[in-house]
Amino acid sequence: MSNKCVHNESPVTALKDESARQRWELFHRAIAHAKQSNVSAMQDTDSDAGEIKRPGPTLSIVR
Repeated sequence: MSNKCVHNESPVTALKDESARQRWELFHRAIAHAKQSNVSAMQDTDSDAGEIKRPGPTLSIVR
């Protein structure tokens, strides 16, 4: 098992690095989900021009 943190690093720094990695991973997953949601919505609009469908909640970004 490899240890990615330097031995001279403090545990706090290692936790900050892991936290940042998790935030970036969550960010990328949210972007991928939003893209897939947009593609699905566009496909539903194209195929069901007359029908209104609500497949589920949509992802919205709040600042």
